[in-house]
Amino acid sequence: MGKQRREDGCLELEKKYPPKVKAMYEAVLSLFSSGRELSTLKVSEITAKAGIGKGTAYEYFSTKEEMIVGAIQYEAERHISIIFEFIQNGQSFQEIIFQGLDMLEENHERYGGFVMLEKIIRDSTMTGSGLLDELERRKEDCGSAKRLTEKLFRLAADKGLIKEGDAFQVWSAILSQFAVYAFYLTHQELTAGIGRGEVRQLVYKNIIKLLN
Repeated sequence: MGKQRREDGCLELEKKYPPKVKAMYEAVLSLFSSGRELSTLKVSEITAKAGIGKGTAYEYFSTKEEMIVGAIQYEAERHISIIFEFIQNGQSFQEIIFQGLDMLEENHERYGGFVMLEKIIRDSTMTGSGLLDELERRKEDCGSAKRLTEKLFRLAADKGLIKEGDAFQVWSAILSQFAVYAFYLTHQELTAGIGRGEVRQLVYKNIIKLLN
């Protein structure tokens, strides 16, 4: 049953994105994982990696920045769909939080996730400005994240773990502590002697405190 639900989630994501768009997103993510800098990334490199013509990219996207932010959103939605499946499979709130931290670690190792976000914020070039503009334009397009927050809230509330009833507060508490863990992964030289297991437990406890 769990495998079937995961396949269903993947199929839903497949249906949302046309094959060529998905190929370009996967190409962007692959280039990220190889260490390419955002400011020097070219559309021609992305389309070559995706195995499609450069002109095809502009049938779906107006700018390189739109393509990059779309790839980031695509990757986020992939993770969200997996967490939905964890909830459907009956896993506990704590197990889901820890598996979310596992995904964050995987993202950090593959893309330098938090580092990449820092680069976008600090990039004063036209690319950096364009990425921030595109992120701002898409900030309302987060329906799946909102639905996930509501499900996580109900899961934790039904078990008597939290009292907070506002979905935004739930999302803010979880996101703030995931940012703490991302900072830990990125700057471990500042937290020498503190193990990952200890930090993960602290993150979970802080989420529970914030929501009570």
